[in-house]
Amino acid sequence: MLRATCDSQLFETTAAPYVVLDTDLHIQGVNSAYLRATRRARDDLIGAFIFDAFPDNPEDATATGVRNLNSSLERVLRRGVPDEMGVQRYDIPDSDHPGRFRTKIWSPVNTPLIDADGSVIGALHHVEDITAAQHVLRNGHGAELRDGVRQPPAVLRRAMLAIARYERACNAPTASRTTPDDLPHAAPAAPSRDTAHRDALWHRIVHAVHQAPPKSCAEAVCSATVRELSGVDAAAITLHGNGSMPYHLAVSSSLAQRGEELQWVSGEGPSLTAFETGVPALVADLARLGSSWPLFTDAACGAGVAAVFAYPLRSTCVTLGTLTLYRGRRAVDAAGPPAGAEACAEIATVVLLADLDTEITERLRATTDADDINTAIGVLAAVRGVSTHEAARMLRATAQSKELPLADVARALLLRYLPGGPGDPS
Repeated sequence: MLRATCDSQLFETTAAPYVVLDTDLHIQGVNSAYLRATRRARDDLIGAFIFDAFPDNPEDATATGVRNLNSSLERVLRRGVPDEMGVQRYDIPDSDHPGRFRTKIWSPVNTPLIDADGSVIGALHHVEDITAAQHVLRNGHGAELRDGVRQPPAVLRRAMLAIARYERACNAPTASRTTPDDLPHAAPAAPSRDTAHRDALWHRIVHAVHQAPPKSCAEAVCSATVRELSGVDAAAITLHGNGSMPYHLAVSSSLAQRGEELQWVSGEGPSLTAFETGVPALVADLARLGSSWPLFTDAACGAGVAAVFAYPLRSTCVTLGTLTLYRGRRAVDAAGPPAGAEACAEIATVVLLADLDTEITERLRATTDADDINTAIGVLAAVRGVSTHEAARMLRATAQSKELPLADVARALLLRYLPGGPGDPS
């Protein structure tokens, strides 16, 4: 099992840093991402006791890295359950200067490796280097994080992880061309102009998110996007569940609100197209669009919309919604999408969806629930020959009598009456 994990293609090619440990906490495998994160050579680590390879910084009397990691790994190996350590300072040896240590802040997660018989045979140690993020978004009055006790608020920790993953993605092309064993001697590549622009956008947007109340993260992203991008008057972030009804997570103004509502009412438009196809839908001059979305186009032009640029919010396996930018004026010198718009969409995806925070997950679930409930009301009204108002009352009464969530009762009804269900007359 340990060897199979170490030899798997996914383990080696993933951009996330991983280490495979046996039950004695000796390193059995490391992937290239981990070698890049620690700037160590593979031969120096394989077979080593992890705390010999990564001891506490002797210059730091308050160091708790070894103690906290050891406690976490013991829990994982003893109980056979994953353990998330939160945020942990753990300095590592500086390969360029023997005897010195580099200050590092990590977000570690340890997961048991279990064989076919259900026995724990090792642990998978995953870390994200959030050192740079901690400096950007340090908690309180700028005090250094010393151990796992002083944890940052959940929203701040998610932002730290988002920054780390974003920076890792930006550096991936350079890293992939670098031999991991040569990393201690590799000189950092100079950032390109595009990367510098993206980084500047990133930091300004994340700073805006950090200053916002916990429940206003999406609103802060929309406002910062409008502020940072030239030629953009309004922005909207819309999430989609499994049904047809979208959830407008945030809008920066009434123009964006109206634009998104018109798309839902007409059943067509750039946001819906971007979500359905996973490809940006960019319209620099709505009045000259033609007949792609005739109902939406007429209504949106009448509402003062001149241009729309919709970008899908995509995770690695699914598109969850869109970031849509609106212009409310004809701009002769702004024929195409604004510079940096796609980067803003990527940043919004990372900030809002990379970790699928509880608020967004709950809103997605609520969107899906509402779709199922509304559909069930329509089906029940048709089957019983009653009004939708009466059908809604019947559905609520059933849910109350059975002490079940309304959405669960709705789904049970849909399974009964929709094609393929037990109540299907066909």
